[in-house]
Amino acid sequence: MAAEQTSEKIYIVDAENRPVAVMDAEQVHRQRLWHRGVLLILLDRSGRLVLRRLGKNHPLHPSRWDLTGSGHVLWHEASEEAAWRYLPMAARTAGPALFHRCTMHEGVGTGLEIVDVFHAHIPDPVAGTLARDTDYLLVDQDELHALATSYADQLTPALLDVWRNSPDTLSS
Repeated sequence: MAAEQTSEKIYIVDAENRPVAVMDAEQVHRQRLWHRGVLLILLDRSGRLVLRRLGKNHPLHPSRWDLTGSGHVLWHEASEEAAWRYLPMAARTAGPALFHRCTMHEGVGTGLEIVDVFHAHIPDPVAGTLARDTDYLLVDQDELHALATSYADQLTPALLDVWRNSPDTLSS
């Protein structure tokens, strides 16, 4: 999912998503242990999906398009709190309601994450602000399909996994 920082502490979990221990995210990935993640899906009023471009220095997927937010759930927070951390600043001020969409137990990100997927609808002014920012892209379902089928190398594996395995998750 998101790039780890050496100080990022996360839970190792069992198959039922029960916490077992707390470790550095880097170590959890290195040892290929189960842990918790979160995906945040933002939609505008028209049902367009908000994608964000990862930075050029992202260690895993530089400059690729991703869901609005993806990453780990830290040891001291709930999944919904983690999803709030990934909201763009413009969307935070609007205070959109986050809704738990589903929990994915395999196939997302590293494949060793139990991922809670949240979505929120953003108001038109926030969508307009994000649309003017070159780090964000608003796409409808046809545009997402075209990106995923013709330009898959420009999208993150997590976005492609959700698009392939649970496409209804990406719509309103």
